[in-house]
Amino acid sequence: MAKKHLIIFADYGLDDAAATATVFDSIKRFSHISIVPVGGNVPAKKALENCITLLSYYKPLCRRKVTVVDTSHIPQPSEYTADIHGQDGMGDIFTRDPPDFRVKTIPYEEWLSTTDGTERVLSLGPMTMVKPLMEKHPGYEPVIMGGCAHTPPNFNGFEFNQSLDREAFAYCTKGKHAAITLDTCRVPALDMRLREIRGDDVHSRVLQADQRLSITRGEEGCYVWDDVAAAFLLHPERFRLNEETDLDGNRLFNAEYISDILYYLPD
Repeated sequence: MAKKHLIIFADYGLDDAAATATVFDSIKRFSHISIVPVGGNVPAKKALENCITLLSYYKPLCRRKVTVVDTSHIPQPSEYTADIHGQDGMGDIFTRDPPDFRVKTIPYEEWLSTTDGTERVLSLGPMTMVKPLMEKHPGYEPVIMGGCAHTPPNFNGFEFNQSLDREAFAYCTKGKHAAITLDTCRVPALDMRLREIRGDDVHSRVLQADQRLSITRGEEGCYVWDDVAAAFLLHPERFRLNEETDLDGNRLFNAEYISDILYYLPD
C-alpha cells in the first residue's frame, strides 16, 4: 500500500505535542507530514512558535518529511488555557533546541493550493482552518478530536474544539469521519492519572506534564485527548465507531475504545 501524505491541524497544546510525538514515532507510515498550527488552546501565532519549538527536537526528520504551514495571519478563535496547558501552552517543559532553530514555513493559502484530496487528515483543534480544505476536497474522511454526545461538555456547553467554531465543526462532520470525543476519552482504560510514565523522550515528558497539571487542577482523571486521536489514526482496529447525535444535532461517528492495549504504546 502506498504511503499517504498526512495533514495535522494542531493548536499546540500539551496534548497536541503528545499526538505529534506519537505520529512521529510511526513516521515510516507516511510519505510526508504537513503540520498546520492553528488557534485554539493558544493563539495561532503562539501555536506556530510552539510547533517550531517541538520540531527542534526532531531536526533530521524535519529536513526530510515535514512542512509547516503558517496560519498566523488569518483571524481565528482561541482561548488561552494556561491552567490546562501551562504558561507557554505546552506544559512549560520545552525550550527550543538549539535556541536558533528555524524551519521553513509556507503560507496557508499557498499550501492549500498544493493539496490534491489524497492526503489523510488529523484535526486536533478547532476546525476553522480545516473547513477550507474540506470545501476544496469534500471526499476527505478526517480523524477529528472534538465533540461529545453523552458525557458533560467542558467549555461553554460544548466540547472545547467544537465550541470555538461550531459552524466549522458542523461542516467538517457532515461526511464520513471518526470523532474522538469526550465520550471516547473519559473512560478508565484511557485515564493516565495513575499510570507511571518513565523516560526523558518527548512523548514521556509530555505525558508526565499532563499528569502533573491534571493533579494540580484537582481533576478526577487525566485524559490526553489529542493523543487518543493519534492512536485512532495509527490503530483504528482498537476502536469501534458508533453513530451518535451531538448537542448541535450533528451526526458523529463517535469512537469507542475496545482494546486492552495501552493506547500510548508505540508501534
